[in-house]
Amino acid sequence: MTAIRAHYDGKAFVPDEPVALPKNTPLFILVGKKRPMTGKDILNSGFVGLWKDRTDIGDSVEFARKLRKDAETRKRD
Repeated sequence: MTAIRAHYDGKAFVPDEPVALPKNTPLFILVGKKRPMTGKDILNSGFVGLWKDRTDIGDSVEFARKLRKDAETRKRD
């Protein structure tokens, strides 16, 4: 999953910096709140079950471990 900072101009969401995504890529937009999300907020956010229809994941626990490892070892600018 990729986080993209953007703003709403009254009609559409506009990225705050260039985005390298193919045209018409489906997106899931979570609007930030001033308070931390509760467990109930997370359950109702759409994040839970977000990957349920993905066929490329296989073992979800192993996939999550790989994502964490990749994030921990990526180069930082």
